Amino acid sequence: MKELKGHVVVMAYGPSEGSVTASPVSQQTPSLFAYSITPPTSRFSSRRASVHVIGLVLRFITLVLCFVSALSLAVNVHRPSRRHLTQNSSSFASYPELLYCFGVAVTGFVYTCLQTFKGVCDITHRGILISEPLSDYISFIFDQAICYLLVSSSSVAIAWIQHINEDAIKTLRNNSIISVSMSFSAFLVLTLSGLLSGYKLCKRFMW
Repeated sequence: MKELKGHVVVMAYGPSEGSVTASPVSQQTPSLFAYSITPPTSRFSSRRASVHVIGLVLRFITLVLCFVSALSLAVNVHRPSRRHLTQNSSSFASYPELLYCFGVAVTGFVYTCLQTFKGVCDITHRGILISEPLSDYISFIFDQAICYLLVSSSSVAIAWIQHINEDAIKTLRNNSIISVSMSFSAFLVLTLSGLLSGYKLCKRFMW
């Protein structure tokens, strides 16, 4: 029996002299230092899925808050009669501060609607609408912009609420307080979304 380069050749002598049969047998020598390395892809995929889910939940909460903020002002829309043109109108459209707050709330609602739809598509079908690198850039930039608009509109509306004390527009004032509260809450939640977008963007640069 001879061992040649990882193969074992067995030489058997049968009844007839001189007949030789060779059968190669594969030989695998185990190593003491051999070990298997399995990349933790499942851990990274689960972490990425959890980040997507958290982002989707934050987007949905912001969507609801912006909707309630806009709806609180929209319920006061009506056209005043001609004989009451000189009096204070109970419609938010007559006040630039509230009109600005309403416009920002609608903008935030539309933006979060698109982001929520995209988040659902990312979870079900990854990258079907837009690539992930471009999505991270867009989300980070627009999150900062919408956050600024929400906090600025809330500040303007708070100044208007503190200035107005007429009983004729008491309902509008109360609804404005609700709208400002929802708008500022949307700002806080969207700030968390912005931090999450910044985390995803920094992770892309670092890794």
